Amino acid sequence: MALRELTAQAVFFELDGVLVERARLDPDGRVPWLSGAIEALRSIDPRHFLTFVGTSRSDIAFGELRERDFQRFCERFVADCDEHEIPLRKIYSCPYHPRGRQRFRKESVFRKPAPGIYKMAQQEFDLNLARSWVVGHTTTDILAGNRAGMGTCLVLTGQAGRDGAYHVEPHRIVVDIRHAVAEIRRFELAARS
Repeated sequence: MALRELTAQAVFFELDGVLVERARLDPDGRVPWLSGAIEALRSIDPRHFLTFVGTSRSDIAFGELRERDFQRFCERFVADCDEHEIPLRKIYSCPYHPRGRQRFRKESVFRKPAPGIYKMAQQEFDLNLARSWVVGHTTTDILAGNRAGMGTCLVLTGQAGRDGAYHVEPHRIVVDIRHAVAEIRRFELAARS
């Protein structure tokens, strides 16, 4: 009998530019999924990887998105995941920014590129971050994953790493989320061999 791994592996996805165009409901109240995102998320085997969203929301901090509108978006997003049998474990988000407005103006260990979101998930879900991945579209996403000791995958959708906030190298660069999930699966299969 094989011994069970003591900790789980996970994949954390940024919302904007990776899974959806923007974290806003469209005029009909639907989530604006990027092409292939639902299929990619469905293809993740929950026996091997837990699925999370990890996102910094400076748009809330700067008053460009109301907190309650983001909450509505998350509720619809989770409902879509349930409808498509995507085993999303949790959405982690940070609405703070050091130059944000009023109550959102503060430093936070949960704001990327700090790895706080991933460290919190590690404690809550007993994750092995060294065997987990971040899929993002900005250098901030990649740096946060690197700081947490995770594998990082930059997708060429959204900002495609052109934000220029940090000089950082991802472990993988892929066209989109479908290719990201396939690459992570391929990497893990090779690691188990």
